[in-house]
Amino acid sequence: MKRDLGKIIGMIVSAFAILLLGRLVLSYGLTVFEYLRTRVEFVQSTAANIGQQASSFLWTYRVLDVLAQAFLVFIAAACCIAMLREERRESSK
Repeated sequence: MKRDLGKIIGMIVSAFAILLLGRLVLSYGLTVFEYLRTRVEFVQSTAANIGQQASSFLWTYRVLDVLAQAFLVFIAAACCIAMLREERRESSK
């Protein structure tokens, strides 16, 4: 009996929510491409060749790149070992 009452209340609440949502959608005139009409303004960049400067820095100082990669590989290996280790249980005497 309580299960049937719960289902009925759930269906009533669901129907009410759907009706409320439908009323809200129909009361506001939403067009499909409303946000495409807005004008997008980009900020003008003062550095025209920032990409070339960054890549030339990385290619000139390859040691930094290699050290960062080695550090990341070491950390990844340490994390894998930490996840796969067995837990030790202390014996109670």
